[in-house]
Order: sequence, then C-alpha cells, then structure tokens
Amino acid sequence: YQVGDDMAPLKFGEGLSSQIIKTGKPLLINRDLQQRHKEMGIATVGVPAASYLGVPIPVGREVIGVISVQSTEEEGRFGEDDMHLLSTIAANVGVALQNANLFEETKQARAIAEEANEAKSAFLSTVSHELRTPLTSVLGFAKIIKKRLEEKIFPIVQNEDNKIQRTIEQVEENLGVVVAEGERLTTLINNVLDLAKIEAGKIEWNMGTINVSEIIERAAAATSSLFDNTKVKFIKDVGPDLPEIIGDQDKLIQVVINLISNAIKFTDKGSVTCRAQLTEEEITVSVIDTGMGISEEDQTKVFEKFKQVGDTLTNKPKGTGLGLTISKEIIEVHGGKISVKSKEGKGSTFSFTLPMKAKQAEAGDIHRIDFAALMAQLKQSVETTTINSKSKELTILVVDDEAHIRELLNQELGEAGYKVLVAENGRDAIEKIRKQRPDLVILDVMMPEMNGFDVAAVMKNDPATMDIPIIILSIVQDKERGFRLGIDRYLTKPIDTELLFREIGTLLEQGKSKKKVMVVDEDASTVRTLAEVLQTRGYHVVEANGLELVEKA
Repeated sequence: YQVGDDMAPLKFGEGLSSQIIKTGKPLLINRDLQQRHKEMGIATVGVPAASYLGVPIPVGREVIGVISVQSTEEEGRFGEDDMHLLSTIAANVGVALQNANLFEETKQARAIAEEANEAKSAFLSTVSHELRTPLTSVLGFAKIIKKRLEEKIFPIVQNEDNKIQRTIEQVEENLGVVVAEGERLTTLINNVLDLAKIEAGKIEWNMGTINVSEIIERAAAATSSLFDNTKVKFIKDVGPDLPEIIGDQDKLIQVVINLISNAIKFTDKGSVTCRAQLTEEEITVSVIDTGMGISEEDQTKVFEKFKQVGDTLTNKPKGTGLGLTISKEIIEVHGGKISVKSKEGKGSTFSFTLPMKAKQAEAGDIHRIDFAALMAQLKQSVETTTINSKSKELTILVVDDEAHIRELLNQELGEAGYKVLVAENGRDAIEKIRKQRPDLVILDVMMPEMNGFDVAAVMKNDPATMDIPIIILSIVQDKERGFRLGIDRYLTKPIDTELLFREIGTLLEQGKSKKKVMVVDEDASTVRTLAEVLQTRGYHVVEANGLELVEKA
C-alpha cells in the first residue's frame, strides 16, 4: 500500500521490499536511488524516490513483510535513528500480527475442541441408550428365571442328595451375580447419561422444600446392603431440628448414596459415618470413613471426569470415575460446595454444604400444609387398595419394536393375571387400540415410522381413546414432553418391575386416565377462558379462588 501514488502490484523478487524480505535486513538509501535500482536489477515503479528507508517485519525467525518510508523530493532524508525507530515499530507490528494469528488459531482450536466434546457427549449418550435395550432384556429375563426357579422349580427338586443341593445353591448364586452385575451396569450407564445431560444443560431439576434428615435416612436405607458381610459399621449422626431447605430431593439422595458407596468401597474395617450439622447459614453433610485415604496429590483430581485415584494397575478401578463429578455439579446447582479432606491410611471426609434460602412470605394456610406428607399418605392409600374385581379380564397393550422387550413384558404381565396384547410399531398400536380398546397402554418412544410420542398424541386427541391410561417405558428421558402430551406415567429402562406393577395397579384402580385440572385466578374472566379451552381438550375443570384452593385441592 502506498500513499500518494498509483502502483500496480509487484510479484515477489521485483522490488526493494523483496530484497529486504530475502536478506531480513533493513535497507537505507539516501542518494542515487535510481542508480541503485539498476545495480540491483530492479525496475523503477511509480514516482521516482529521492530517499528510501525499509525495514523487515519479523515474526519469530520469519520475515512476513516490510515497512518502508520514501521521500520523492529530498535526498538524505532518513538516518540511523529513523531506521532504529522504524525497526522497533516493525518488531511490534510483527508481535501484534503473531498474537492475532495465535488468537485466531486458539479460537479455531477451541471450536474444534467444543465440537469434539459435543461429539463425545453425543457418542456417550447414544452408546448408553443402545446398551440399555439389551441390558433391559438380560436383567429382566434373569429376574424372571430367578423368581420362577425359586418359586416353582427348586421346591419340587428338593431332596437329600448333596450334589443336587449344591447345584441348586450354585444356580441361585450365579443368577444372583447376573442380576447384581446387571444392576451395577445400569448404575454405570445412568452415570454416563447424567454426565451427558449435565454437559448439554438438559438435566431436569425438581426443586421443592426438602428435609436433609429424610435424605440421609433414604440414602442409608439404599446402601444398607453394602455393609452386609463386611467389618464396617455404619453410623448416622444427624443434628436435631435441622431446618427445611429448597432443593431437588432425588438428586441430593443420589449425592449421599454416591459418597456412602465410595466410602464402603475403600474401607475394609472400622466405620462409615454420615453426619449432618447446621453451621451458620448452611447445612453441612459429611461422610467420614476410616479407609485407605487419598494422597494429597490425588485429592485435587477426585472431582475430575473419568479420574481414578491411585495406581490403576495395582488398584483396580471401581466405577466410571463419574460419581463425584456428577455430585459436584448437583451441589453447585444448589449453591453449595463439595470438598475432601484425607490422609493416606487414616481415612477420608467428603463434605458438601447446602445454603439456607429464605422462604417466601406465607399466604393463607397453604404454606403450613406438609404436602410431601400428604402425598405420601395418598400414595400409601392407593398402594394398599386392591384392584376392584371386574367382570372382564384387564387388558394391557405393550408397544415396543424390540421383540425381547415385548416377550419380557408379556411373561411378567401374563403371570400377574393380565391379558396382554402386543404391537411392534406405532401404526399397529393405533389400530389395536381402536379395535380392542385395552385398559392400559405401555408405550416405547423410539420406534420406526411413528414414535411413541406421536401415538400418545393421537390417543389423547381422540375422544374414544383419551381416557386410556398410558405408561411410557423408554430409554429416552423426556418426561416434560410426555406429560405435556397427557401421558400418565413416565418410566425408564431397564425395567424396575416392582415400580412398573405399582404404577399399573394405581392407574387400573383409577379406571381411566385422570385429566382433572384446578384453575385458580383472581380474574374470573381468565378462569372462564382457561376452563373453556381445557374442557374442549377433554379435561375436567374445577374452579377455585385463593381462599378455597387448599380445601378443594
């Protein structure tokens, strides 16, 4: 670029700039410039100059350009000081250009890394989902075999023959191992899926008023079997009158279960203590063990993804190394912190804090009602109610494109006394629902041509089928979409048989899909408008004002 002159571009080697780039040295010419051009075999371009100063622009050891100044009127215009000044400017220009290039390269590298991370998360999620389908079959059929052997076969073959007794015991133990390892694999897959959802920002949070004492109680119950046949004692130390806080109960139970499970894995003898205390404006929960401890160097790594502390060649890793990473994310979402203190050979203490959050001002009696306790009572009432005997056999339609899953549910439900229909895709399901009108539908989501959400949408928008209860049973976790469509329960694979039968019993006791909505608003016209819209969609609407709300609910 040259100011005050119109010059055509030069190829490399044709001008003075090329000489500077080749030599990497400044060029100062104060007189006889035209003669010097001839000596160097360079043609004059543009308006002839009387004085010329050019310096290289260095980037490391490479010269990437030239800064030159010229005078077309005065010879001897530039000196050594000018050359030093211009060289300093050129060096800084080189640094600036290098930094700009590095910045662009860093941006590109970061974009590539983020893309790779997204691909990794998508891969983990896809593989985990794909693993869940065969795992559901393996675990489900293993449980069926174990149950039928124990209830129907083993009692028949019981005799005094020691070999037969030993064989029966071995079969029971082997099936127990299959079921236990299947459940362990389920936990590992769930951890990978949780991590993928956390990284994608798609994890669901169900915040509400919770009791930390109850969280520890439920976590202790869930891990009690881990202490069987060990020399480790479990100690619960919960401070009195811990106040309620706001949080996601299930996620916090998951954190405490993970900490207790980790503690028992690395503790051969002594104790594992779960302690909860009120400290200033927060509740601190600690899990303290008397195990092998963690080195100071490894303590900084335990919350990193896929990290296994210690020598993985001599100490076989126990788990995916994701539990503490997920726990850290959960606690930080709640506004708390998680930390570890440990000494090798003297045990470890993992602690997390949960901040106290100011409760909203009370409005009437609604805040004084323990809704959690009320719901527990209602649930217990439903569970203890036997299904009303009906003149006709209760029919359940199982919709799944996997033949093994259909057969698994067919066997489980058939043995429980239900009449079972099966459909291998959405279109087949719709046809059978309209022709035979089952009492309940168990529906997979991922199916060819017509997915489960589409089937649910068709059913809930048809007056002839909208009352049929729907249970979604899928590897896909999208409860929000399911409930928005009007499904009644959303369960995930692998199948928790006990939970599935409990939900089936509850829905069949109701007799039809409940679509009752209470509309509460000070504005009567708003209530009427909402009521009309909901009624056209098949909902039964109950209206209430603020004073009537609790009583009517």
